[in-house]
Amino acid sequence: MPVTLAMIGRDRAHAELFVSDIPRTGHAQLLDDVAASLEDSAAFLPARLADRVQLLAKRALTWVALEVDGDITLHDRQHHVTVELAAGRTLEGTLLDDSPHDRPRAIDHLNRADRFVRLWTASEHYLINKAQIVCVTELSE
Repeated sequence: MPVTLAMIGRDRAHAELFVSDIPRTGHAQLLDDVAASLEDSAAFLPARLADRVQLLAKRALTWVALEVDGDITLHDRQHHVTVELAAGRTLEGTLLDDSPHDRPRAIDHLNRADRFVRLWTASEHYLINKAQIVCVTELSE
């Protein structure tokens, strides 16, 4: 799966992540599989960068971005935000949320146990390492 990724102390890079070769009904399932591989208990993630396979420390990933092809799953709530990262970069996009109705705020979404949070932009789906987030600001619609 082709991705763009950023790591602590490195420039963003194009890479390929390895995903299971199983039938999927859409791009959204592929995104879910990549997210699941980032969330599993393994500390390292194999990726092809240039012509070499490297084992990347998940804790050192700032974000992984996948191209969006338009089949975004509907969610109960949307939080339009800017995300300031430790590396000094800021991303702007939408957090899509299906949290319980008694937890409708962006902070509820961010405080889940997951290590990565999903941010959608017009062209990319980011999986952002929460440990690399400095600040999230909700923007008015």
